[in-house]
Amino acid sequence: MNANISFNSDDVEAETQKKLEDIEQNLAKKVTVAVVGNVSAGKSSLLNALFHKTRKEVLASVGAISGVTTKVKRFALSKNVEIMDSPGLGDILDENSAETRQAMLDIDIGILVVSGSADTAQKQHFDLLKEHSKQVFVVLNKIDIYDRQKSSIPKVVAQWQEALGLTENEEIFQTCTFGYDPDSDEDTELDIRGVDGLREKILDFLKQYGKDLILAREMEHKSVLARRIIYGALAAVGVEAFIPGSALYITGTQAAAIMSIHYVYTGEVLSKKSAVAIIPLFASQSIGSSIFLIAKSFLPPTGILDVAAAGVAIVVTLAMLSAVNWVYENGYNLDDKSELKEQFNKFKKLLDHIGAKEIARIILSRDATAIMDLIKKFVK
Repeated sequence: MNANISFNSDDVEAETQKKLEDIEQNLAKKVTVAVVGNVSAGKSSLLNALFHKTRKEVLASVGAISGVTTKVKRFALSKNVEIMDSPGLGDILDENSAETRQAMLDIDIGILVVSGSADTAQKQHFDLLKEHSKQVFVVLNKIDIYDRQKSSIPKVVAQWQEALGLTENEEIFQTCTFGYDPDSDEDTELDIRGVDGLREKILDFLKQYGKDLILAREMEHKSVLARRIIYGALAAVGVEAFIPGSALYITGTQAAAIMSIHYVYTGEVLSKKSAVAIIPLFASQSIGSSIFLIAKSFLPPTGILDVAAAGVAIVVTLAMLSAVNWVYENGYNLDDKSELKEQFNKFKKLLDHIGAKEIARIILSRDATAIMDLIKKFVK
């Protein structure tokens, strides 16, 4: 067999090709989030907490888009993510041109922020959000006001459910986002509660539209996202190693992860062709492993060989993606071939020391904590 193994987009079967095309198209999409509620509800504080902002780096420091009324604040977090902060969508309808209204009312995530006692006047804002948003999340903010009477919270939640006409399946998220007020003492600690659950539900919803990574990039640290991407890739490769023609599926998974990591660090979309084209660089550094995986992919499932293939595929994939993450994290890119090779070989050596069999055992166990602990050894 020729050791000069060629991986290109033409070799990837239709299903894998479609997967890469979908990722390429999804990462070019836009996400619009509309946050609606009274000024006193703490919308700005909630946004700061959602996007992991510190008191010194609040979301309000992002430049507002010109040409929009002062009542409706628009923040472009990136070219793909826009946030609208308004007392109500009625302001958008009343104060802007038809063209602006149309652009602003194509909302992915609507968040109605309320606080204190139920107010039936908020129902019109909720109904408008539902009309113009793919999904609406209702947030009862400032729950810290009930810290000395926690038994009151269920009653307040029930009152808001009735006032807004919510169904049993429509949840009210309870949050506290205290400490972002600029008038607070410098030594005041942030008191953030319930925001992680809200953030998780928002990102989970966006997955069905392929938009979760677009918003997550603005919400999470890059290394955290990189670890999640690698986690998903390793889980997929562990399954794909048992499928006939596995080498093609594995290549597709590796390319998809490279595209995602590239987006996390750059905010730009890497074409599927470019992602697949980089894989031979790593294959040339592990020729024996690559030959074994390709040969095995044409054999029927055999059990022992499949487990061995899974171990090899997981080791190569983890070393590859760790190297890709390292170059971006350290200011390089995919054009820095020497750095990619050096880091791949370094990570591969460390993984070989652990052993492919042990690594396969960890990944195939589906123990999330153990898998993430393994990844953290290579992606800090």
